[in-house]
Amino acid sequence: MTGSLQIKNNKYYAVLNLKDNDGNRRQKWISLDMEVKNNKRKAEQALKKLVAEYETKKINIINKQSFSDFMGEWLKVIKSSVKSNTYNNYELIYRKHIKPYFSKLGVAVVDLTPIHIQNYYNDKIESGLSASSVKRHHANIHKALDYALKMNIIPYNPADRITLPKREHYTGKFYDESQLKQLMEICTNTPIESCVFLTINYGLRRSEVLGLKWSAVSFTENTITINHTAVSNVGGVIYADTTKTKASLRTLPLTGSVREYLLQLKAHQETMERQFGDCYHKSEYVCTYDDGREIPPDYVTHKFAKILAKSDLPKIRFHDLRHSAASLLINSGFNLKEIQEWLGHSDISTTGNIYSHLQYSAKVNMANRFNELLTKK
Repeated sequence: MTGSLQIKNNKYYAVLNLKDNDGNRRQKWISLDMEVKNNKRKAEQALKKLVAEYETKKINIINKQSFSDFMGEWLKVIKSSVKSNTYNNYELIYRKHIKPYFSKLGVAVVDLTPIHIQNYYNDKIESGLSASSVKRHHANIHKALDYALKMNIIPYNPADRITLPKREHYTGKFYDESQLKQLMEICTNTPIESCVFLTINYGLRRSEVLGLKWSAVSFTENTITINHTAVSNVGGVIYADTTKTKASLRTLPLTGSVREYLLQLKAHQETMERQFGDCYHKSEYVCTYDDGREIPPDYVTHKFAKILAKSDLPKIRFHDLRHSAASLLINSGFNLKEIQEWLGHSDISTTGNIYSHLQYSAKVNMANRFNELLTKK
């Protein structure tokens, strides 16, 4: 393969001699993003590196397929290898954001450069998307381009060479013991009462509490097993015998208060079944409406927010009940390893990063000890 340096608008470009899909010779212009003045040597080195990248990957044909179309084909390739809710999230991001932007841009997958991707991320940030959302877009684009790299369509992954927006660190809010008791009072006799009660007592994820089956509750062994989840999906809910990670699959003790609550809940559901008769939806799940239907994840989130809006409690997310449970455990003297296993974190660093701000009482004790040791008597 051959290449040369060209100057356009006072900037260096690498021009590679390739073939298109029909075997015709074509030139591929690649901006080196450097001014002409004092940069000839750098430009020559960059050209040499580009030629080496193309030769190493044995890329000698210009594939003029657009990046937008290529990513659509990549989605078809990975559809059978990922969870359906994962695929639907990928497809939604592609259809709503990536496809409209890059279809309008009209750039071919082989012509895609870091600046194209960087401009896309910048555009999304300016339009109001959060840094976390843009990072999810980046994950999809990066995987698609990794596939292009694997197929020898491109010499390198341009998504490796961009700068991601800095994500703001979220510090979880939490309720203290008295606030949790107040919350339970205002949630009593609402459709999400059981969801809130179990989440408070075990620090469960939303997917875990809504995926809890009666078969996972043992009144003889006094245990509750987290082994099934309910996750929001486009057009409905996915119920699966899987958890977020292997560590999320766990068995916890059935406390006295939870045991009593669940026995009462089971009796209540049996009463509702008799009252609704043929209209009752027979379910194997613990958290249901009075007519037996399973409670969707999104409903829990919205209902929880509405309940708090009518109270004098600080506004928190439903997921912050998990933080609240962790704060109670930390303040009760349990260490991070114990809390990690209780909450089902796969990595103790996750537990430490999320909940280290809750360990202020331990720091106070340390400060007092230093004061005792260093104060003159």
